[in-house]
Amino acid sequence: MWAADISATGWYGFPATPEGIVKIGNHGPGHAVEPTERHELPERDVERCREFLRGTFPALAGAALVGGRLCFYCDTPDGDFWIDRHPERAGLVVAAGGSGHGFKFAPVLGRIIANVVEGRADPHASRFAWRTPRPRHAEHARFHGQAGSSAAPQ
Repeated sequence: MWAADISATGWYGFPATPEGIVKIGNHGPGHAVEPTERHELPERDVERCREFLRGTFPALAGAALVGGRLCFYCDTPDGDFWIDRHPERAGLVVAAGGSGHGFKFAPVLGRIIANVVEGRADPHASRFAWRTPRPRHAEHARFHGQAGSSAAPQ
């Protein structure tokens, strides 16, 4: 995997396959969509990808697009995990905000989630507690970019 200043631009990708296909994605805020609707890759995302390629990998800028798709994941309003009991629904614990990368934190989050579910004290749980949405504060690209899609030029 490679990243091209992912914290500011959101672009990342994978080396070429034996068939010469390079996967390129953008870790950004994405698009609000209905899961039951058809999801075509917006042309503006393709153009943003080509703009990135012109400045970073010029030899790929005019390459044929062999596929594209929107990748689904969700963020919390402020970009932090949300792990707490629901303040108005007894018995409901919310553990959300994996945002496409929560799996990396599973060993840590699993313990925090278990402690919240079982009502045990946890020194980190307050960091992810129920809250009024606050301003986003991390990962510039995820909150200021325009795409959450991937494309595969060849």
